[in-house]
Amino acid sequence: MIKTETAVQVSLKIEAMIDGEFERFTFQEAGRLVSLNDHQHYLTYTEHQAGQATPVRMRLDAGALSVTRNGARRTRLQFNPQEPTLSHYRTEYGVLSLQVETAEAVSEMDWAAAQGHLRLRYRLRNESGLIGNYYLDLSFER
Repeated sequence: MIKTETAVQVSLKIEAMIDGEFERFTFQEAGRLVSLNDHQHYLTYTEHQAGQATPVRMRLDAGALSVTRNGARRTRLQFNPQEPTLSHYRTEYGVLSLQVETAEAVSEMDWAAAQGHLRLRYRLRNESGLIGNYYLDLSFER
């Protein structure tokens, strides 16, 4: 297996509309672009917010977009514009099932230059109904 790692600067904006309340989060973080065998690409970084550090890993390959957050609660969301995906959200009270409905997934990646841009629009649902609407805008570069 051939593995390459490149240090990058990550810019991330997340907007959420949950129960009629709008929230916006922005992050500027140091990260690493990891490529395995030139066909699997991961972006890893740590989000710092309100005194908490949350490690994040994003898989950025077409057909295999996902975000994994490993904080106090572990979340892994998979994004597929063709069909909803199922995920699980681990809490101190147990595991909750989530449905991810991806409305938009646009990526522009230049692996050789270690830079890229990703935009995602998606909805999260659970068995009770709509949790919220989300927009993620990510860019990274050397």
